Amino acid sequence: MTAVRHRFAIVIAFVAALGVGTSAAAAESHTRTHTVAKGETLGGIAQRFGCSPDAIRRANKLRGDLIRIGQRLDIPDRCDGGGSEGKNEIVVHTVLPGDTLAGIAKRYGDDVDAIAQRNRKVLGKKRFLKVGQKLRIAPTKRVQPPRKVRYKIEAGDTLGAIAARYELTVSDIKRMNPKKDPRRLRIGDTIDLWVEGPEVRSAAVGRPQNGELVNAQQLPAGRSWYRRRPNRSWGTNETIQLLTEAFDAVRKKHPNCHDMAVGDISAKHGGRLAGHKSHQSGRDVDLGFYFAKQPKAGPKAFLDARNHPLDYEATWELLTELIGPSAAKSRVEYMFIGYPVQKKLYDWAKKHGVKKQTLDWMFQYPRGSRAMRGIIRHEPGHTHHIHVRFKCPKGDNKCL
Repeated sequence: MTAVRHRFAIVIAFVAALGVGTSAAAAESHTRTHTVAKGETLGGIAQRFGCSPDAIRRANKLRGDLIRIGQRLDIPDRCDGGGSEGKNEIVVHTVLPGDTLAGIAKRYGDDVDAIAQRNRKVLGKKRFLKVGQKLRIAPTKRVQPPRKVRYKIEAGDTLGAIAARYELTVSDIKRMNPKKDPRRLRIGDTIDLWVEGPEVRSAAVGRPQNGELVNAQQLPAGRSWYRRRPNRSWGTNETIQLLTEAFDAVRKKHPNCHDMAVGDISAKHGGRLAGHKSHQSGRDVDLGFYFAKQPKAGPKAFLDARNHPLDYEATWELLTELIGPSAAKSRVEYMFIGYPVQKKLYDWAKKHGVKKQTLDWMFQYPRGSRAMRGIIRHEPGHTHHIHVRFKCPKGDNKCL
């Protein structure tokens, strides 16, 4: 009897050991969890954490893309982000004058120690930075590595004008050119600038109703938005940047809001787009509204804001992020929203303390649906989506 009990105890201990080992391995593989919020999709969650949808399916034994609000998902620490297993996309940052490891980490959303470890052969134990060093970065933000532009001084140039053109400051230019005295720059001299953006800049040509799009940039699959038709999601560099920054700002302040429904922007080369009179030069985009309770149809479909309860706080955040602080500084030319929905947004904002002066330059309401006032104007058929038209990008001389 004693021997039987002894053998049974060994079996129990062995099984328990197996259980502990399996649990430990699982804990090591899936140390992060995410609770599904309303409006989220599996693809959007995967994008947010730098994983592929397949990696999350395997970690949670999902058979398809169906997920439920409140469901807890294990997020693998090592993901196959659609290519190399266990790694997010790596970008290369060239160390600029004045750069610090902390500043680079903040810029890209990476970790100082992770950057130092990833680049230990370049930095050494003292983590000493030198201008021109190439650092491998794993970004968690949508920031493009800076590219070098060699600028030749022309007649009439000033450092202030050059800085404004490239969205820099005069101090930035001085920092980037430590060996050059700005007081001694002459026509024909060159300075080095590091700016964000693609190697070949986009161009909006002509009018939104009769134009084309050159070197277009596609809106990427996002962690806080859903592209209804990716093949119609091409825009200027400025349009894509303004949209992604606005969507991410809304999600940061309202983490439980659903993904934004993004409709058509432009075709890859612009020109006529079926179903639209405009959307020809990469400056127009159709967006949904944020709703308090996102129905099953969203965000894959536009929903009428007259019939579904709006998430006013998230929608207002979107409007103000896109429009900006004032009419003079706004990057938006027009924003078309149906008059009844304008009223709802106007009344909510007024009730929540937005100054009448601000509402006056933002809204056409309450002057009437034909009044030529306000950035936000009435257009028939725009109670279920917002049409945003951005101003011509700086430097696009053929944009009208």
